[in-house]
Amino acid sequence: MTIKAGDRLPEGKLTEATEFDTAAGCPLNPQDIDVVQAAKGKKIVIFGVPGAYTPTCSAKHVPAMS
Repeated sequence: MTIKAGDRLPEGKLTEATEFDTAAGCPLNPQDIDVVQAAKGKKIVIFGVPGAYTPTCSAKHVPAMS
């Protein structure tokens, strides 16, 4: 599916985890987020990275968090 500038987002859901169990390395209580509601009234940018969150991608392609 291709989304162009100005298109409406298709309905869908994402899962967001804001708390993590560092000992187990797992997210705690991820919550479903409605895509249309989360983007309502906002300008957003969507990008994709092949192999996101693999060791190579995380180390070389995605900017570091500061």
